[in-house]
Amino acid sequence: MEQSNLVKIKQELAAAQRALRLIQKIDEIRDSRPEPTAMLTAIVTLLANEMETALCALILRDRETGRVELKAIHKRNGLSDQAANRVMREMTDRMVQLDEIAVWSGEAMFPDVDELRGLEGTAVPIIMGDNKRLGGMLLARKQPFGTADLRLLEIAEDHIDSAVVQGYAHYDRRQRLKELETIYTIDRIRDQNLPFDDMLNAVLRELVRIIEADIGFIMLYDLAGNRLEMRAATRQDLFEMSPHYGDVYATANRSLKQGSLVCRNDLGGGLYAIMCLPLILNERVIGVLGVANQQAKRGFRQADQRLLGAIGSQMDTAIFESLEQRRLRQVLGRSVDPRVMEQLLTRPDVGFLEGQRLLLTVLYADIRGSTSLAERTEPERLVQFINRYLGTMTEIILAHGGTLDKFVGDEVMALFGAPFPQEDHALRAIQVGLAMQAAHEENLRDWIAQGGDEAPIGIGIATGELIVGEMGSAQRTDYTVIGRAANLGARICGLAQGGQVLISPATYELVQDRVTAVPIHGAQFKGVAGPVTVYAVTAVH
Repeated sequence: MEQSNLVKIKQELAAAQRALRLIQKIDEIRDSRPEPTAMLTAIVTLLANEMETALCALILRDRETGRVELKAIHKRNGLSDQAANRVMREMTDRMVQLDEIAVWSGEAMFPDVDELRGLEGTAVPIIMGDNKRLGGMLLARKQPFGTADLRLLEIAEDHIDSAVVQGYAHYDRRQRLKELETIYTIDRIRDQNLPFDDMLNAVLRELVRIIEADIGFIMLYDLAGNRLEMRAATRQDLFEMSPHYGDVYATANRSLKQGSLVCRNDLGGGLYAIMCLPLILNERVIGVLGVANQQAKRGFRQADQRLLGAIGSQMDTAIFESLEQRRLRQVLGRSVDPRVMEQLLTRPDVGFLEGQRLLLTVLYADIRGSTSLAERTEPERLVQFINRYLGTMTEIILAHGGTLDKFVGDEVMALFGAPFPQEDHALRAIQVGLAMQAAHEENLRDWIAQGGDEAPIGIGIATGELIVGEMGSAQRTDYTVIGRAANLGARICGLAQGGQVLISPATYELVQDRVTAVPIHGAQFKGVAGPVTVYAVTAVH
């Protein structure tokens, strides 16, 4: 064998061994450092040492925006940052358009930079498959890149593209895990049964931590559903400054109008980026969940948008339930027994507040001669007497599972059969009426013993089909009823004498086997055609 052939074989063998060692080291890095940044930095350092470069940089396209970004860099031999930046700035755009490795001369490319004139560089495009351009590598050193060096870089590129894809896959898995952890964390916050505002603040703290945002905020519609209000924010002071306040509201309204997440990474001034996600449950818009970054921070990416969506999917239900519970407490908090309220709060919705047509029983209790009593009694004493009377009547209503509708002066109105169904609503109302009379007699004995005048109560009860629900205005609402039976109950109460419990014919039909009652024939009521027979109940058995 000729000496020249032997030398060539030895060179080829050395090149193959060099390539094999490099591939093994790249594979070892991929196996031991799955985290993308650490893996790519280690590969760049490996190539820089193998090629003895002054500069080795890995530049990749962002998968979302397509923009090229520096992912890893290794400099040595005293190359200045200014010179390295000049190389990357002028060579990057050319590199990502290449179909194959290209070599360039520093003297030809950078004649005006002494530090770069003596360097030779190479640009290595990183292409996955036929035409999936991932980015590329830039290398520069004093000695020229020979054929063996370029061949080694081609071999390295075949493995670096797989490393980049592996890094993407690792990042995607990590983001999915982060989304699951986020959902779990928000679920835990929801399960703590915190007060509403505390829950919102806890969620926002977690939101800004996970998304790495400067500010988190929640905007909710008021109870009337007309006005969007800032309900919680991690940096309220920032939103009070113009023009940030306007930017946030404009983005929030745009999100609501589109019915989808809106992300803006193009803001000027002190805010750089805002994301807003509408909170919608069962086609009902309840508000907006959002984050914002100041100018010094980055914009929001698709991964951030997915995280916001994951949190929003947990929060719309929690906020909706909390708002409905607040609405329940506001409407019925003083009208039902606390135990009944706890049962109501476990219901998945409060649709019954919107209005229902039900068979119910209503009760009215009123002090006889209250007008003359007011004229003969000192105001302070009268108020004490009335308050004790109303308090006693309320306790009896709630103790029997009734719903306190309202006070009108010294008149008490109560419902039975709503908001929870009660098959024995008529009997309960009568039991309450008799208990009211007994309790009021005890109160009267104390009152009269202190010099007060006689002030008995009359009670009227009626049963019928009524519309029941939350009625009123944005300023005030009541859970009340409308219908003929309600009017009849009030008329019967007006007929009742002190100490009497009078019931309507429909009420009597439901309880006649359970009560002792005396019929009173021929009662005439305004708005009721013909005489009516009412019944004075004396006992329940």
